[in-house]
Amino acid sequence: MAANPFQGTYFQCSTGDLGRLYDVVEEHPDYRVVLLTFLLDDERELDVIPEEKMQDLRNALQAAEDLGLSVIFRAAYDFTGEYEDPDFEIMLKHIRQTGAVLNTYKSCIMGVQAGMIGAFGEWTQSRYMDTKRYRMEVIREWEDVLDERIPLSVRRQKFIREAAKWGCNTGRLGVYNDGLFSSESDLGTYREDYNREEDLEWSAENIKVPFNGGEMPFVSEFTAIENVVEEARQLNLSYLNQEYSSEVWEYWASQEYEDVPGDEYIKMHLGCRPWAETFSIDRHFAEKKKMRLKLKIRNSGFAMIDPDYHWYFILECGGKTRRIKAEVVMDSKEEGTVSAEFKNPFSKREQKEYGMSAGIQISKEEPGDIVDAYCLQLANDKTTYNNGVNTLANINQ
Repeated sequence: MAANPFQGTYFQCSTGDLGRLYDVVEEHPDYRVVLLTFLLDDERELDVIPEEKMQDLRNALQAAEDLGLSVIFRAAYDFTGEYEDPDFEIMLKHIRQTGAVLNTYKSCIMGVQAGMIGAFGEWTQSRYMDTKRYRMEVIREWEDVLDERIPLSVRRQKFIREAAKWGCNTGRLGVYNDGLFSSESDLGTYREDYNREEDLEWSAENIKVPFNGGEMPFVSEFTAIENVVEEARQLNLSYLNQEYSSEVWEYWASQEYEDVPGDEYIKMHLGCRPWAETFSIDRHFAEKKKMRLKLKIRNSGFAMIDPDYHWYFILECGGKTRRIKAEVVMDSKEEGTVSAEFKNPFSKREQKEYGMSAGIQISKEEPGDIVDAYCLQLANDKTTYNNGVNTLANINQ
């Protein structure tokens, strides 16, 4: 199964370093996700980010889109550990200015990490963390400016709980945890009012987006593959840092899970992993004016299937192609049904003479804007996948 968009392992690249972006993809053509960092240290006292800096951002986003990469985005005033707070109103202005550009490239945006506050945008070492209002306003500002399809993540589950009380749209909030599997508290991620087990249980029940991930600093008692798989499902984990830490990836590679090397198993199950269980079509459909299609799907990935995906049945007959919008009903995170009932698009003669193929295309875009690189591929071993379409059946009447 090829790597799907908006999930998987990622590499990090600054918006001002296009050379690295191209070099990494050339060296690792299988990489599909990049964390683009936008450093605003020189703009800390400026109401408006200079056009040259904004053009760097546009160029990086355009290059990522051209390369078929999915973009995780984080802006911050420091990525070296030497943080100094900007004026808060300047921070909000920078969010509005940056968000407007991100919206232009929403087709390749996996999600935005709230960032901005503290060293590395980690929501620490800042006076703005002393008062809840500031971090809530950062969430609100991002939610207001970003296209509603772009999810947002915050550093801890605690901040989602707070956002719910402040009336923010928590249905689009996930978590970026850069201390994953590292200690009892994941370097302070789980602390204060809720312990690790309570926050993980809460995550499984309350996080509504598959935009959750981060990096693993070092091996600990929580890095054992059995624990990682269990917690990854609770967290709806969709991305991990490919480059940090190599010690952790090597540790996972030395273990097995379900007879698969641990590192491979984790990479295979990051994000959603949909596969077709059964596909049905009316018997003698060529004789009927209406056609009914039903696809039962299962998901074995750590994360839920993003509800923003559109599902289209693709029918081909005698050189003609028809796209039919399907209805998706997820009974749970693990299973659901995709179905459609519509007027038979082909004549009886055409179907008798040429037969018909049926496929499914899964995209966040509407017809006309669909890009193959950002379509989902089913995990079935024997399902053909071409030009963004998973072939479900070739039928001769």
